[in-house]
Amino acid sequence: MTAGVRPVAALRVHNSGRELLELVLEPYGSDHWMRPGETFVIWTLGRPGDGVSEAAGTSEAFDVDHGPGTVTVHAEALPAYVGDEDGNEIECGHRRPQPTGPFRLDLP
Repeated sequence: MTAGVRPVAALRVHNSGRELLELVLEPYGSDHWMRPGETFVIWTLGRPGDGVSEAAGTSEAFDVDHGPGTVTVHAEALPAYVGDEDGNEIECGHRRPQPTGPFRLDLP
């Protein structure tokens, strides 16, 4: 998180399952993979309805959608970030599993 800046809203997401859980932050499409027992915090520096996001006029900072093996958090106020419980930002692709199968490309 940016030093000296306090989040306007925060949402804690905990993986209580037994396998990796994909957390996707929209509208960015960034993926962050959570180990069992791990907690991530999504925070925003914008205010819902302030005209900064595509959802201007809404009163909620986040909308959450759950599907098999994935949780998608739609940030309704931007900018928004994914971090750990200590406030450290977690980058896109964090713990992303390697693809398997014949179409896997080994990149430098």
